[in-house]
Amino acid sequence: MKKPMMRGARRSRGQQLTEFTLLSAALLVGTLSIIHFAPDMLGALTIYLRGFYVILGYPLG
Repeated sequence: MKKPMMRGARRSRGQQLTEFTLLSAALLVGTLSIIHFAPDMLGALTIYLRGFYVILGYPLG
């Protein structure tokens, strides 16, 4: 009985590793493409995010 459960666990572990690798590669490629092809857009995103830190940094009460 234990062998079929182990086979399923190995298969799902391999699928998890594959999905993690693909998502990590997509994130890396996306980040590098933004840095290389659209540095102005990256600067705008940085300004946008810094605005949140300014607003959240206000002493309220």
